[in-house]
Amino acid sequence: MPETVTFTAVVSKVATLADGGIRVTLDLPETAVMAAAQLMECKRAGVALNVTVQAAPEQEKNGL
Repeated sequence: MPETVTFTAVVSKVATLADGGIRVTLDLPETAVMAAAQLMECKRAGVALNVTVQAAPEQEKNGL
């Protein structure tokens, strides 16, 4: 498993769960296949993640 996974995404949906938790759904571009595979591996292994986000430069956001 990689130490970090970096990708550009947009927030597709934010929802409150029945138990009070929060679910965030992200849309990644088709070029983020490796990042998606790395995230799937984290899910398979049951790894919790520390997540930090920052706004992407305008040209990246427009490419999604």
